[in-house]
Amino acid sequence: MNAASCLLLAALLAADDPTAPPAKAAEPLHTIHTAEAAKWRLYVDATRTTTAELHSKPVYVWTNPTRSDGQDGAVFVWTHRGRPAAIGSIFSHPEMGRRMICQEFHALAVERLFPERDEGEPWEAQAGVTPVPLPGAPQPATSPARRRLQMRDLSRQFTAHSIDFQKERWELRLLPQPLFRYDEPPGDVLDGALFAFVTSAGTDPEVVLLIEARETGDGSAWHYRAVRFSDSDLFVAYAGKEVWSSVRDDRNQLHFNPDHTYRLIRDKYIDEPLETPSAAP
Repeated sequence: MNAASCLLLAALLAADDPTAPPAKAAEPLHTIHTAEAAKWRLYVDATRTTTAELHSKPVYVWTNPTRSDGQDGAVFVWTHRGRPAAIGSIFSHPEMGRRMICQEFHALAVERLFPERDEGEPWEAQAGVTPVPLPGAPQPATSPARRRLQMRDLSRQFTAHSIDFQKERWELRLLPQPLFRYDEPPGDVLDGALFAFVTSAGTDPEVVLLIEARETGDGSAWHYRAVRFSDSDLFVAYAGKEVWSSVRDDRNQLHFNPDHTYRLIRDKYIDEPLETPSAAP
């Protein structure tokens, strides 16, 4: 087994636990990625007076040894009043003797976000993201523990695949544990979690799935929303029926979707840190 295969196998095993700490050799990169995430201010109002809160530690770390000579990244969540407002992946790869930092985001707030940072290419979201009712789902349970079991069961009824630039189909794998759980937000949301479908070529998320219990005029009900987290064509099915897709075209482009709730930024070059995954013994 060559070095790339060993790295991929270790990454796939680690992906079963999104909360697992990063490998020691990758820690300098994750420090850099965390610092880049902290540079963003995600305002939740047009007056730019209230920001979503960044959870300082990544909710998931990942690697993809098959793309761009090896990508390494971390996923972060910003919340407002306990509910996710945005999810972002800060990642990097070797390029031209240095390291390219890339940043990938998707809004999750129902209302439009107003992201800012002091330098670099902007992200200008144009809309919010509204969950929709999940057909055939049971009534949300009354206890947080039982709702957690319900969400995991509901997530397993979704499947996903991607089609890359070479028109090759990749089956996406659902991580068994949610990336992020929020069970005490105020307002109409009773409970929720973020799940991820990852590529079999590595462990980077390609689709993020939000499942949450919301109060409605007819009582509480489960809702969902799948969001793009990849530059490939994406397809999601529920109970065997396609319910969502993201296909690249003139409006759904490489770096953004039509309403810019998704944004991919090829940001800047940095010098390689002293330790990189390839330097591991």
